[in-house]
Amino acid sequence: MWLDSLDDLDSWEVSAQTRETSEQQKEKKDSYKKWLAGIGRTQKDEKKAKKDEDFLFLIISKILEDKKYDILLPFIVELLEIGTPSNFILWGLSLVYEPAVEIIRNNYSGKEWLISTNETNNKLTFDYQKTNELIEFSEENLDKILRNRINEWIEDIYKVVSNDPSTIISNRFLSLTSDKEKIKFINFLSSILTFFFYDLNIVIQKNTAFNYSEFILWEIRKKVDNLELEEI
Repeated sequence: MWLDSLDDLDSWEVSAQTRETSEQQKEKKDSYKKWLAGIGRTQKDEKKAKKDEDFLFLIISKILEDKKYDILLPFIVELLEIGTPSNFILWGLSLVYEPAVEIIRNNYSGKEWLISTNETNNKLTFDYQKTNELIEFSEENLDKILRNRINEWIEDIYKVVSNDPSTIISNRFLSLTSDKEKIKFINFLSSILTFFFYDLNIVIQKNTAFNYSEFILWEIRKKVDNLELEEI
């Protein structure tokens, strides 16, 4: 027999119980570590969300002082009402409000979080001279300066979503832009594009602005969806 006596059987049972207890303890310990890591990540994400909200509050407070931007407020409110991540709204406004550009470039490039707009290297260079009369938007004949500005704007959202990405914020954005709320994001972007061009005496058709906005949102979703996010 493999076991020569009852004493051997007793010893084997005690050893098995010890092994089981040890394995259970390890599983519990690993579970606790994962739980603590999740709490730490959640706290970090919440801290980032608060910083984003502070930046957006700063920009919206300034925008409210200028009636020029009143036409954009309903679209901003729509996104706020559904709990849209503040960093997305901040980025959208940066196309038409220069201080938002500086906040993004000073604070979403792997640097410390600073509510600051004093870094001259990150200031927007935009010297387009608008015409005296209204002109029709044309993709084929779009001035190189305007094309570069739109491209820079889109590059800025990539910086925003890629810089130490937040799991909670990223998942929130993806959940909101994949269903019926998607239209609110497209309307917001369309209003921003229309405002940007009209301010330069360029008229862009509604369906054209909508199509561009839908494509831009799709590109942003694709970027966020490919981020390597920590599980909580």
